[in-house]
Amino acid sequence: MDTILSLAGVGKTYKSGHVALRSVDLEIKRGEIFALLGPNGAGKTTMIGIVCGLVSPSSGTITIDGHDAVKDYRKARAMLGLVPQELSTDAFTKVRATLEFTRGLFGRGPDRAYIDELLKDLSLWDKRDTKIMELSGGMKRRVLIAKALAHRPEILFLDEPTAGVDVELRRDMWRLIAKLRERGTTIILTTHYIEEAEEMADRVGVISKGQLLLVEEKHALMKKLGKREMDILLVDPLTAIPPELAEWDLTLEDDGNRLRYVFDAQAERTGIPSLLRRLPDLGIAFKDLETHKSSLEDIFVDLVSEKKEQAA
Repeated sequence: MDTILSLAGVGKTYKSGHVALRSVDLEIKRGEIFALLGPNGAGKTTMIGIVCGLVSPSSGTITIDGHDAVKDYRKARAMLGLVPQELSTDAFTKVRATLEFTRGLFGRGPDRAYIDELLKDLSLWDKRDTKIMELSGGMKRRVLIAKALAHRPEILFLDEPTAGVDVELRRDMWRLIAKLRERGTTIILTTHYIEEAEEMADRVGVISKGQLLLVEEKHALMKKLGKREMDILLVDPLTAIPPELAEWDLTLEDDGNRLRYVFDAQAERTGIPSLLRRLPDLGIAFKDLETHKSSLEDIFVDLVSEKKEQAA
């Protein structure tokens, strides 16, 4: 696949001195689904805003299908569709009319059949002649998605698409994304849900504090994020981890009342059975076990630490 979107050294520093984005280099392939994964405030929305011309970059260049996003703004912007986080629509306009108006803004002529298809795909058909101000929050978000698609963009940005949406809309959205993918539309979504990235994306980028930490194929990244934790609740607290347990990645938590074991859930051997057999041999009794995924924050701490070690 060839590159449809390229960012080279793109950064954003505000007058206050706050660095929102740190020299991002990124290439998006035509027709792929790319997930930008990061916590709130990581720089995801800033990056999308810069590409879509809503935020001025402090440095770098952006090329959209061969068009410079600054020098050839009109052609570049016409290739993009954006579904923002915020609900911002013309409250007094009817649903169908706002979609037709949006097509006109991008120089597209009327296409009633395509607009009808969009309305049906997003369960808006029954609301096509309703004023937007009369719609529920979920329906307004559907209108935002339809507006972003009204001019048939080559690249669709979805900024936190499932934040605060109901189950039905989430299902309709993923169904529509699959349909758009079949048509060859390039889709870039931001999220702080690992599950969302795992469900839809071909590649995943991880961003934290304005820095793009890594970009990898989804399966390779999910393998890295396959870390799990098992807490072993002890009958009697320990003051230190016995040296006989050194082969396992253990830490003492909760004033010595809890042993935490970090392991790779996708590994052929997790080491759990041998650990649980070893504990009684050392006279360590436990009363319960708890397993859970590492939190996203834990993952980001690990990634940042790894990058610092590589730079040292």
